[in-house]
Amino acid sequence: MKSFKKIKLSFTLATFLAFLLLQVFTAYSAEWSAPEEALTFLEDVVNLEMKDYTVVLDIYDVQHPSHFHGLAQENVVYTLESDGDKIQAAFAFVNKTFYHCSLFLLEGDPIYSQSNKNVLDAADDVLQRFQTYSRASGKVDARDFSEMRNALNAINKTDDVETKLGNTKLEVKTCGNDLTSLKWMSTLNGVDFPGITMEFQKGTFCTLGDNWRIYNVGSTDVTVSREEAIQIALDYVEDFSWTAGDEEVTDFNVVQEPLPIELITTRSREPLTLYPSWQIELYLDKIYPGLVNRIFLAIWADTGEVISCIPLSVDGQFQSDQNVANSSQLANNPASPIGAIISVAAATIIALSLAALVIKKKRH
Repeated sequence: MKSFKKIKLSFTLATFLAFLLLQVFTAYSAEWSAPEEALTFLEDVVNLEMKDYTVVLDIYDVQHPSHFHGLAQENVVYTLESDGDKIQAAFAFVNKTFYHCSLFLLEGDPIYSQSNKNVLDAADDVLQRFQTYSRASGKVDARDFSEMRNALNAINKTDDVETKLGNTKLEVKTCGNDLTSLKWMSTLNGVDFPGITMEFQKGTFCTLGDNWRIYNVGSTDVTVSREEAIQIALDYVEDFSWTAGDEEVTDFNVVQEPLPIELITTRSREPLTLYPSWQIELYLDKIYPGLVNRIFLAIWADTGEVISCIPLSVDGQFQSDQNVANSSQLANNPASPIGAIISVAAATIIALSLAALVIKKKRH
């Protein structure tokens, strides 16, 4: 009897341990994976007929770029081949969230589960599938995809056009007969916050980028008017100076017109949080030492605080040896000023640039 009890106890324990191992294995296998997520995206959003392709994972790496404040950016590159058709697909995921996808058509044509006759219909279908994908990911996404699709459906040709519907702005641009770009932005209190970018090359889908779920909106308040921002800039440069070689430049004259000024969103006072800012260029009356002919300023539109003040040379380069007056105002923005200006606009092409470089090397 004791022997039977021992056998029964051992069997129960073994069963329990097997159950635990199964749970661990199941949890491990269900763990989020960027390469697997990329394949899901190709099938569910791009609508490729994946069963017809031989798929090879060329690249998988993880980086922690400064513009994402240490968050993991996972880069994935696949090659897909099928009877003379060859595609390379490059992805970037940030903090386990889709960020960017680009397709490079190397040979033949893509094999779709369902094809479209024109770019606008194809864009609408991709947007609809991306909505389903976004909601299935479990990430909070409060965007009004219906409004985005309605804005798209309000246009009937792919010439350069801009349309607004509710809080959605859609810009469509074409480059010759080859490239069509569509950009959806959320306009909040007159400020355009980045959203979805989609591109088609010769009518074929090639790019989708999504900034919205990476960044948070810190504020939509614009309490500083255009005129006030210009005056803040003019007052600020009265005490501004820069150095060129051994010479400190303190005496210069600002030309009142023209005064290029733009209200945009930039990287922020907190990581990955967007705030509105005024971007202003003050032209000088002549070329000064360091070949400086204008001064760039960024000013928070909700507080009026100067973010940065940078002398620009005639070739548009930033002068690295400037002496910025009241440098404490830059304490919350220690990154390179050019990063603050172009980070959001350029972010959607980072993964593409890295992948294209690697692809180029692989071909040689």
